[in-house]
Amino acid sequence: MKHHWIKGNLALNVICEICNEECDVEPGLTDWWCCWCQKCVHDNCKSKLSKICDFGKFKLMIIPPSSLNLRSTVRRRLYLCSVIPPNWPQWNPLIVVANKRSGNNDGAEILSLFRRLLNPAQVVDLSERDPVAVLEWCRLLGKVTCTVLVAGGDGTIAWLLNAIHKLGLEPVPSVAVIPLGTGNDLSRVLGWGKEHDPDKDPADILHEIQKAQKVELDRWTVIVKPYGGLGLRSSQQTFYMYNYLSVGVDAQVTLNFHRTRESRFYFYSSRLFNKLLYLCFGMQQVVERDCKDLDKNIELYLDEEKVNLPSIESIVILNIPSWAAGVDLWNMGLEGHEEYGKQSINDGKLEVVALYSSFHMAQLQVGLSQPYRLGQANSVKVKIIKPCAMQIDGEPWYQHPCEFNIRYCNKAVMLVNTVERTI
Repeated sequence: MKHHWIKGNLALNVICEICNEECDVEPGLTDWWCCWCQKCVHDNCKSKLSKICDFGKFKLMIIPPSSLNLRSTVRRRLYLCSVIPPNWPQWNPLIVVANKRSGNNDGAEILSLFRRLLNPAQVVDLSERDPVAVLEWCRLLGKVTCTVLVAGGDGTIAWLLNAIHKLGLEPVPSVAVIPLGTGNDLSRVLGWGKEHDPDKDPADILHEIQKAQKVELDRWTVIVKPYGGLGLRSSQQTFYMYNYLSVGVDAQVTLNFHRTRESRFYFYSSRLFNKLLYLCFGMQQVVERDCKDLDKNIELYLDEEKVNLPSIESIVILNIPSWAAGVDLWNMGLEGHEEYGKQSINDGKLEVVALYSSFHMAQLQVGLSQPYRLGQANSVKVKIIKPCAMQIDGEPWYQHPCEFNIRYCNKAVMLVNTVERTI
């Protein structure tokens, strides 16, 4: 395939592929760059470069235009009907998904930058297409294993992982992360950072993905069985958990924040402002204590054995060693407690802890206390007697009396960043 040359609009400080001098130093649209291999040349040097494009250092991540089989509809719209894999050993195409409205417009910037480096067709806006439509790429690729780079918070990642599971994709795509949320707990655990650096070169992210290692992440099924008005169970709901589930005060704080963010009066969005809101709602619960005496309104069973609860305001069920924006709950003060095992994201076990109050939450976040450990289990059952707040992976709601069971489902495939980051 030949180069696809574009005149001008070169990145800063780029060097000519032929003469090794800086390009685009004069005003106006000068010099050239290929949108596939990213090579840059001066006007006078262009004829000296080979006419055949090698797709550059990200060749194995790019879906070349010759691989796309497009057809037109009655309305003359093009749609993708198949993908013909190129004859490239170890080809592992990358699909980038982000919501342009996420992360204080960081999502829109990410979409734009990756469309410059990859085939624009493999960079998808979640505000225009749902995850199931996005993952049709994986079906069309057949037996080729692809990687999905998702830019978003924990809720967006869970949304995508749920879609992968429901579609039953084989081979299972690996998932890498650009953190755009407030807490970004899964991103922290996998080494992708606590927040996105808008100044980071997207080419550096592609390099990190090339060096990343695959790791399995336990996927848990949460079956919620509400009680009817006469104490009878009504139709059940099924959810999937990857990070943690909680009932009580921390879910109440998250729910209050979520309601505020969804309000039409919520005009200003930034990570700092969101963290300030979380702080305010946490302080509110110190005074109001909406989840007081939770231990009297809930029953907990670990591997079918009932657990005696102290006076608490929250129960947190953990799958990963990060909660509430980076707090490693299970391992806090674990020294000297040989009766408890180590935590792992793929051992088929859950760690269960209790929190005494909203003030206790604040102490945990600054490392001045430790949680009340209730145990580890392969399955967890909780009976909620009185309505209270509940959350799964940062997505909260107000739960009426019910019984819910958490059981191991299978494993998702994630990528762990092995390159050290400063953020």
